[in-house]
Amino acid sequence: MRRVRLIPVLCTLAWLLGAVTAQAQATSPPSPREPSAQPATPAVAAFETPSPASTWIDRERLTGDWGGARDTAERRGVTFQIETTGFAQDMFAGDGPDQAEGGARFDALVNVDTGKLGWWDGGGFRTHLESRFGDIPIFRAGALWPMSTGTSLPLGDPDRFVLTSIYYTHRFGAGTMLMAGRINVIDLLAGDPFFGGWGAHRFQNVAFVAPPTGVLPPTIVGAVVSTRRGAWSFTGMVFDPNDQTNEYWFDNLFQDGVNVSLSPGWSGEVGGRTTSLGGTATFSTARGTNLGEILLPPELQTGDKRGSYSVGVQASHLLAESAVLKGRGLGVYGRVAVGDGNPNPIQSMFSGGLSGHGMVAGRPRDSFGLGYFNYGFSDELAGSLQEVLPLGTEQGLEVFYKAALTGWLRLTADLQVVSPVRAERRTAVIGSLRLNVAF
Repeated sequence: MRRVRLIPVLCTLAWLLGAVTAQAQATSPPSPREPSAQPATPAVAAFETPSPASTWIDRERLTGDWGGARDTAERRGVTFQIETTGFAQDMFAGDGPDQAEGGARFDALVNVDTGKLGWWDGGGFRTHLESRFGDIPIFRAGALWPMSTGTSLPLGDPDRFVLTSIYYTHRFGAGTMLMAGRINVIDLLAGDPFFGGWGAHRFQNVAFVAPPTGVLPPTIVGAVVSTRRGAWSFTGMVFDPNDQTNEYWFDNLFQDGVNVSLSPGWSGEVGGRTTSLGGTATFSTARGTNLGEILLPPELQTGDKRGSYSVGVQASHLLAESAVLKGRGLGVYGRVAVGDGNPNPIQSMFSGGLSGHGMVAGRPRDSFGLGYFNYGFSDELAGSLQEVLPLGTEQGLEVFYKAALTGWLRLTADLQVVSPVRAERRTAVIGSLRLNVAF
């Protein structure tokens, strides 16, 4: 029996909720639940303190302040960000099953400030517990990059809880921070207005949520040092080259090599508008499959190749500032990178577009985005597979609009048009709805 179409059902639900809460949205203050759009120290993944609310519709979190316990904990240095997100996705064009699919994810971020607790100054612990559920395919229509990051990560089997971040942070003075432990790399983008968002707040395609480089796994174990001097910043990372999502014991840490990443950056103003420019170079000593010999007989293969890299540049510029959200508005963002192409399967990439926050009159909590990505994969890999699996570039366009129905309830409509890496597959058109609840 054919599955019930989920998107029309959710559209009706969204219309009803919107009718009830439209007046509250027009008069409510901007949402402080979103990460700050200002350049932030990586991996903080913190959210601003919600403002007082007069009704349950106005409050930023559905469960409120827990009878005062939550506010007391935050004053003492323990903050909670707990939310669930439901997804409905349907394919309107493309190859493969076209039925609607549903899914969900759960996120709980708990941060501890050791200074406020009275233990020691400058320290902190960051944790991120997450899970994913449902039937939305990770790979769809012949595309390599997941079109629903929120229901594709964490890696591994669904329907289980994974602690993807548990690390220690320490501030040295006003401008330097050390982070060490197990780090969910999407948490590093919590303060970015375009990238990041875990697939639950901004874009859904992984090419925008966490643009793959081929040398940075979703969950790392290592150390990050970042420092800022005026308009300039510098970040260095040392981490194990293997994904650590499902590894809680560090017996084999760095056994296969080491990855090192260096990222200088500048942020300031150009034409009176917030602007940033930075670069990232990541090098790995790990061995990888020789992509030019994948289909050769074993006796003709020369063995794995050691060492790979990815070098990229990222820039942003605020085109127009919001009248209601200081430091936010309509901005343009982009990242371009190149890789070695063997053993790194990614040879070139671009990901970027426009993002707006607080730009719609009477809707200060709403946001939207328009993005384009293009990935060029290894020429050697394409040559090896040409006769059995023709490969091309994978490129796509995504547009979303996120409407705040209440202070704690967000509904997002999303549309993607993707030309898959598998050259024989048709262009896919994917529509989805997303409902996010902050507890």
